[in-house]
Amino acid sequence: MNSKKVIVTFLILVCTIFNIGAQNITPDSKVLYKKVNGDSLYLHLFKPEISKKPTAAIVFFFGGGWVGGNPKQFYQQSKYFASRGILAISAEYRVKNTHGTSPFECVEDGKSAIRWVRENAKELNIDPNKIVASGGSAGGHVALTTALIKGLENVDENLSVSSVPNAVVAYNPVSDTTLKGYGSKKVVGRETEISPTDQVKKDMPPMLIFHGTKDKTVPFENAERFTRLMKEAGNDCELVAVDNMGHGFFNGDFFRKGTGNKYFNLTAYKTDVFLEKLCYLKEKPTLAENIKQVSCIGDSNTEATYPKFLQEKLGENYQVKNFGKGGATLIEGTNHPYFKKKEYKNSLKFTPDIVLIMFGTNDANVKWCLDKTRKTKFIGTPQEEFKSQYIKLINTYKRKNENAEIYVLTPLPIYEHAKSRDPEIKKRIKHLYDWVIPIIREIAEEQNVKLIDVNKLMKKAYKYTVDGIHLNQKGYKILAKKIAKEIK
Repeated sequence: MNSKKVIVTFLILVCTIFNIGAQNITPDSKVLYKKVNGDSLYLHLFKPEISKKPTAAIVFFFGGGWVGGNPKQFYQQSKYFASRGILAISAEYRVKNTHGTSPFECVEDGKSAIRWVRENAKELNIDPNKIVASGGSAGGHVALTTALIKGLENVDENLSVSSVPNAVVAYNPVSDTTLKGYGSKKVVGRETEISPTDQVKKDMPPMLIFHGTKDKTVPFENAERFTRLMKEAGNDCELVAVDNMGHGFFNGDFFRKGTGNKYFNLTAYKTDVFLEKLCYLKEKPTLAENIKQVSCIGDSNTEATYPKFLQEKLGENYQVKNFGKGGATLIEGTNHPYFKKKEYKNSLKFTPDIVLIMFGTNDANVKWCLDKTRKTKFIGTPQEEFKSQYIKLINTYKRKNENAEIYVLTPLPIYEHAKSRDPEIKKRIKHLYDWVIPIIREIAEEQNVKLIDVNKLMKKAYKYTVDGIHLNQKGYKILAKKIAKEIK
């Protein structure tokens, strides 16, 4: 082994040791691949299980308009593809905010990264003829240009080693840097030089492009035009149009916390299938292609553990998130009006496909609904306010996702109990059955949403209650099982 290869192996080993015990998603190692003008650039490596045969490799380039960005953007993708048996890499490259560079240096660094990976294929245990360039937005542009653009090579590197990848996967990439696309002001006078659409030629590597039809940053038309030109030149290029999605839709929960994994799963699944067809991966993807995101909205009986058990019951085709808030009400002027809570805002950010709403237990509390001094802008009775606020809540989710399935849940039964902390529990029970549940049933019919009568389904829940209002773990498991049966 020559001295250069010894250094590479040592760097990989050392960086792996430094990452032992790291939390969340972290790379197995970081390897220096380039030094230029005093800047050091690293590849963040996610390793597959040890394989006797060399594996394929995929190199991701983060987005950020060639101005900013972070390799962490593709940590979730890298972890997944490493788990599927290939080396996954999230690459650093120079950007304007950190290095004072232009898009042209970004392209050069992308080429350097592909070349370094190929040159060190043996040490990395990869097949040098199975290297995929990938990335999102400006990083997707970098990935495309490694395949399309001649020149912009670093002359200090071994140029006998090709910087052209064997395949490309790009997520809402910049494919036109002229006035028709994105970034023309950043490449003034050289608009077509690194514009993928203007550099299409025959004999290009196979490509898979993802693009949202409502992308306001990089026009969807650009992706359509690039794909058409690639096919006209005799190349294999597939465009996956993702309806009603804007820019950056492919990010998962790790990088864009709270957004959910619906489109991460979709894009990772289709990328997996694309790579399997190229014989870079084996067997079927290990994640679901289409998942439904489920928001559980409510008070303490939601904040408890039923959403966790619901996830277990629904399985991998669903992603369940808990947006419950203890003490929450729909009427205003209480300790925890739901519309003013972060849980409400986060539930909208999640853009759920299924919404489970369970309120009323606290709205029925004498402490609130009979309080003459309670501060509210609503003019009318507490019952009218409860109904008005409930309908308002439903409509916010309808506007967020017009195809969302919305379920309204009657509250759990309330019981007189030795451990009850409510001195007016009898009145609360009366309110629950006199107006809370009837109003919820009215809302379900009037708003054309589905009703899950939790109160009826859990009518024998007394043996599971801990204080007359909340359940023990077994009770919440039963509740989750009954709800899962209603929505599956």
